[in-house]
Amino acid sequence: MMGIRSISLTSTLTVPAGAHILYFHSDQESYVNNAASFIRKGIELEQVVIFIETAANYEKIRSRLVREWNERLLNAYVHHIDRDEFYRTYEDFEYDRVLDNLDDIVMPHFLRHQDVRLWGHVDWKDGRDIVGKLHEYECKADLALDELGYLTVCAYDAMKVPAAIQNELLKSHEYLMTDESLVHSSLYRHKRNAGMIFPTLSAQVELETEMDLYRQKLDFVHVVSHEVRNPLTVIKAYARLVGDRATEARDRERLQAIVDYVDLIDNEISHIINTEEMLSTETLWHRRLISPAPLVRETIGMMEIKARTQNVGFASVVELTGNETMLANAIGFKLIVSNLASNAIKYSDEGGKVECLVRRDKDRLVVCVRDEGVGMTEEQVSRLFRKYEKMNDERGGQGIGLFMVKKLADHFEAEIEVVSEPGAGTTVTASFPLRSY
Repeated sequence: MMGIRSISLTSTLTVPAGAHILYFHSDQESYVNNAASFIRKGIELEQVVIFIETAANYEKIRSRLVREWNERLLNAYVHHIDRDEFYRTYEDFEYDRVLDNLDDIVMPHFLRHQDVRLWGHVDWKDGRDIVGKLHEYECKADLALDELGYLTVCAYDAMKVPAAIQNELLKSHEYLMTDESLVHSSLYRHKRNAGMIFPTLSAQVELETEMDLYRQKLDFVHVVSHEVRNPLTVIKAYARLVGDRATEARDRERLQAIVDYVDLIDNEISHIINTEEMLSTETLWHRRLISPAPLVRETIGMMEIKARTQNVGFASVVELTGNETMLANAIGFKLIVSNLASNAIKYSDEGGKVECLVRRDKDRLVVCVRDEGVGMTEEQVSRLFRKYEKMNDERGGQGIGLFMVKKLADHFEAEIEVVSEPGAGTTVTASFPLRSY
C-alpha cells in the first residue's frame, strides 16, 4: 500500500498531501511573507494556486512575487478569487453557499487532473451562531478536499476571531500555523469522530460487541490473505510463463483459466476485507468527491473474469465521459457495483447471460444489472436487503453483501430498484446523484 504522500508548504516545511492548515495571523507583514512563500512554492512545484483574498491584500502579495516571476507565469499558475464575493461578507455566513462556491472553483481543475493548493482568507459578517457555522464549514470543506489531496490553508485574523471560535476551529484542523510557527493542533479530532452521535449505553454495548466480532474476523482475514496471496502470486507467474510458451490452444486456455482463478481469489479476498472494514471502520464511510468512471471499469473488468470462470456470459456497456463526479467514496462505490454484478453472476445458470449498463441520465449515474437466473418472489424481494438474509441456500455467501449495498446506497443518497420474477431473472437498478458544475 502506498504511503502518505508529502508536499512542500514552503521551502523548509513539508506536510502530508491534503493537509488542512489553520492559520491565525496577527502581523500584516508576516502574513504577506507567508502567503508569498505559499504561492512561490506552488509555482515551483507547477501547482495551480487558488488564492482567495481581498484585491488590496493580494496586490501586496503579488508585488513581492513580481520581482521573481514574470506576469505571464503568475497569471498562468495563480488564480485570485475575490474574498468578499466568495464568502459574501456583506451577507450572513451560509456555509452551504460557500461550499458551493468552493466546488465551482475547484472542480474545473479536478476534471483536468491538475495538482492544486488552496489559500482562503476567511471573513464573515457577524451574526448568530457564527461559531457553529464556521465549524461546520471547515469540517465539510476538509472532507471534500481531503480525497483530492489538495493542500489547504484557512487563514483567519487572530484579533478578530473570538476564543470560542478558535477552539472549535482547532478541532477540525490537523495543523495550526501562526506568523512564526507550524505545529500539530492539540485539539484536533480525527475525522472519523467528527459529528458522530453516540447511541444509548445499552445500544452502545451491543454495537461494540458486534464491532469487536467484525474486527476479529478482519484480523483473521488479513492473516489468511497474507498466507494465501504469496503462493497465489507464484502460481499466477508460472501459469503466465508457461502459457507464453504453450503451442496448443487448449493448453493456453487451461493456463489462462488458472490465471483467472488466481485473480478471482485475490479479488474475493479484497472484497471480504473491504466489506469487513466498512462494517468496523467509520473513516471508510466519509463521502468525498470521486470520479466513478475508472472505478466502474475496474470493477467490471473483474466481474468479466468471475463470469468467465463460472461459464456465464457477461456483456457490459459503459456510457460515461470520465468527467462525472459524485459524493461517495471509492471503496464503498466499488462494493455496490461489484455486489450487484457478482450476485447476478452467482444466481445465473451455466451458459446464462448477465448484462451491465452504466450510463448518465441527466444529473444521475445509473447502474443497471440484469440476469436470466433463478429470480425471486415479491416476498423474497422485500427481504432482500436484510442482514444475513439469503434467497438461495444452495449458493454461497453470508447474506452480508446486499445488506451493505443498501446501507452504502442510503449513505450516498442513491436509490435502488429491484424487479424480479421466479425463473425469469432479476434486474437491479441503482441510481446515484451526480455533482453538476
